[in-house]
Amino acid sequence: MHDLRLIHTDLKPENILLVSSEYIKIPDYKFLSRPTKDGSYFKNLPKSSAIKLIDFGSTTFEHQDHNYIVSTRHYRAPEVILGVGWNYPCDLWSIGCILVELCSGEALFQTHENLEHLAMMERVLGPLPPHMVLRAE
Repeated sequence: MHDLRLIHTDLKPENILLVSSEYIKIPDYKFLSRPTKDGSYFKNLPKSSAIKLIDFGSTTFEHQDHNYIVSTRHYRAPEVILGVGWNYPCDLWSIGCILVELCSGEALFQTHENLEHLAMMERVLGPLPPHMVLRAE
């Protein structure tokens, strides 16, 4: 997508699909002591998956103005919150937040306030880059 000079700007778990046409059966260990509704002790898992992005409603070209708010709050990059302009890295930031959520089961930055969001980022990653802070509105 970035090779096409497009920035998605709204990457979140709901906009990422795993597509698979082949499945394998594996034992479902939580049901080994009692049968499931269909009498099966197995569950189907994708053998392999292709990743598909959806919801391109906020997608923008690289050369367009990038000084407005984008991304769903929990996956929003610091440069977007600070209003200093954004580009491809805002998509990469969102992917990083999604990966942490996939591993932990919880959103990394659960807040609805900009200052609290930035404070949480600094707690996890250390101080924001000075050039970003100086350019902030």
